[in-house]
Amino acid sequence: MKRAFVFYLLSTGCFLLLSAQQVGLVLSGGGAKGAIHIGVIKALEENEIPIDYIAGTSIGAIVGSLYAMGYTPEDMLNLLLSEDFYYWQTGKVEEYYQYYFRKAPEDPAFVRFNIPLRDSIVDLQKSLLPNSLINPIQMNQAFMQLYAASTAQCRGNFDSLMVPFLCVSSDVYNKRPIIFRDGDLGDAVRSSMSFPLFFKPILKDNIPLWDGGIYDNFPVRPMQQAWQPDVIIGSQVAGIDTTPPDKQNLYGQLERIVMQSTNYGLNEADGILLNFAPTNVNLLDFDKAQMLYDVGYQTTMQRIDEIKSRVSRRVPQTAVAERRQAYKAALPDLRFRNIYISGVTDAQKAYIESQIHHGKNQYFTIEDFKQTYFRILTNSKIKEILPHAQYDPENKVFDLYLDIKIENEIGISFGGNISSMSANQVYFGLNYQTLQPVAAQYNFSMQLGNAYNNVIFAGDWELHKAKKPMSLSLLLVYSAQKYFEQKKLFINNDLSALINKKENFARLGLGFPTNNNSKIDITAAYGYLEDLYFERNDLIEYDKSKYSLGNLGAIYQKYTLDARQFPISGKNYQLAVNYVFGNENYQPAQSENRLSKKPKQSYFQTYIKWNNYMELSRKFNLGYLIEGVMSNKKMWSNYTASILQAPGFSPTPHSQLVFNEAFHANQYAAGGVIPIWKLNNTFHLRGDFYGFMPLRPILRDNNAAIYGNYLENPAYMGEISLVAQLSFMSVSLYANYYSYPRNNWNFGLNIGYLIFGTKFIK
Repeated sequence: MKRAFVFYLLSTGCFLLLSAQQVGLVLSGGGAKGAIHIGVIKALEENEIPIDYIAGTSIGAIVGSLYAMGYTPEDMLNLLLSEDFYYWQTGKVEEYYQYYFRKAPEDPAFVRFNIPLRDSIVDLQKSLLPNSLINPIQMNQAFMQLYAASTAQCRGNFDSLMVPFLCVSSDVYNKRPIIFRDGDLGDAVRSSMSFPLFFKPILKDNIPLWDGGIYDNFPVRPMQQAWQPDVIIGSQVAGIDTTPPDKQNLYGQLERIVMQSTNYGLNEADGILLNFAPTNVNLLDFDKAQMLYDVGYQTTMQRIDEIKSRVSRRVPQTAVAERRQAYKAALPDLRFRNIYISGVTDAQKAYIESQIHHGKNQYFTIEDFKQTYFRILTNSKIKEILPHAQYDPENKVFDLYLDIKIENEIGISFGGNISSMSANQVYFGLNYQTLQPVAAQYNFSMQLGNAYNNVIFAGDWELHKAKKPMSLSLLLVYSAQKYFEQKKLFINNDLSALINKKENFARLGLGFPTNNNSKIDITAAYGYLEDLYFERNDLIEYDKSKYSLGNLGAIYQKYTLDARQFPISGKNYQLAVNYVFGNENYQPAQSENRLSKKPKQSYFQTYIKWNNYMELSRKFNLGYLIEGVMSNKKMWSNYTASILQAPGFSPTPHSQLVFNEAFHANQYAAGGVIPIWKLNNTFHLRGDFYGFMPLRPILRDNNAAIYGNYLENPAYMGEISLVAQLSFMSVSLYANYYSYPRNNWNFGLNIGYLIFGTKFIK
């Protein structure tokens, strides 16, 4: 009798469990508006409404998958607001992972494209068009990091996640939705949110899969077909907008073009529909996640009685927390051992393996991989790395598979500058890289303009078989710069002074990385420099100073600035030591004194620069700059030659175009502050306020140069700029003032990048 009673209780319990009311949650696509889904989930959990199944499209797939993997609503909201998520959805690389060792010198290019070394016109057309507006470099590694452990734990069956899950993607080739319930969880979610043009698609069986919202942006039917829940709760944030999209709204127009008609309704018999229609929220406005989360939570709480009337079953929050804790405890650690590389030749594979620094049977973490991943991708020949983690349950470790895409192509770049001053420049550059037999890159560039002209050839060969990373470089430079001053500087009449400076030099270098953001270069250079100038105000023919100089130097650099010009965050530290030796050949213009002078000298020079930007608040940043030079340099043949060859302080684009003798000295200390008001993501208002103090100023004694008293003749400059930092160039409207000459005010407009090439000596 007792045994029969126990059997009855067990049978009844199993029947009740199997027949218990099941609830499915359906989450629509909608970009950043999907943060509303998290608020909905929070309200349901607080009121003990069960979530037995979850289906999502696009952002709904991201939120749904995170919940299915044991993320709490708070975890999900924090992720959307985190710096990590910002980098993932913008494609930018964090300061910590930027590998400065392979970073090319800054140039004024604002258009770059690659020409494949093949005959196919189709390949050429593909190279000229971007694959996506957002670089996939971050998403490729982030989705593996987020989803690999759960893919391993569920063995590729999404029903075995903490909450059974599915998502929808789109096969535009066969014009049909694809339902993902198994496979690689990261690939499934990634394909579901790959909105055309913004993100690259995922390939499955060689067919590109795009955003699931194209064919089914609200997967109620897949939910019903998969699990037949008793009640469906639908969170719909995409909406049906019948108004024409703003012509300036690229996402809105694309959405109308690619998205097919979706039924956002939910039959009353099937469940409850939560409709949301937030305005002024674009695809990537994830900085509004907190506000949208609150909307989802508050709206759901307003309808919670209605939901409770339809869902009688309750699941205590403690039970959900215990299930979540048990699920997370069963996840394997994301630890790797073996690496398998595909898509490259044997020589290219050898180079890539040398960058990984991974020994056989040596374990490494996801953090180890990320540093290597971003380091390898700094080689522009490597277009993309698709990482996948495959779990080995016997050894409880992951194997890492890297599918690498490499192109044999020539890089071409155009750019320059348009200025209200005499600084209209055109820039052209060529780049070619190879990974075999050694990793090498070759660059040719030239600038043409009325203020500056140069031609540069650079070669860099990475010695990847050495025990420590190092590179050998060769730099050949020709440059000519003109300074055409409207103010009186060297002459005492009202005519403008014209200065021409030319440099021709060759430099060999040996470089070593010190960490991701910094490096050391040891250099040896020899060059011929020439200055043309008017030493006296009664001359109409140039004086000439020609220099034959050698330069042995070492420089340490740390660089993480966020922009080539007008940065608002990051650091730029430099410490350079140079030993310079050689002679000047001075040829005066005076007809009565044609004999040239050839003074010789050798000297040491130390240069330091400390430039840093800090975020004070969401709207304000503050930068500061400290710069200094010390040397035992002597004077050259005359005052003008000495001041022209003295190091100068030119922290703004405008100050690079004018030669202001008040800001040149053989020994000086300079610095200032850069307050920045961020108006929005594009515009900022900045101030540049600097002081310059020569240790001993260079003074004129007739035509000779002498040192003045210590710490006399300080100089000041200040500039206010309204800057538009576009993705491909900067535009600035500025007003500035220099303490010398008197009443030295300047106003102007600058479009593009005013970036000059490498100099022989700082």
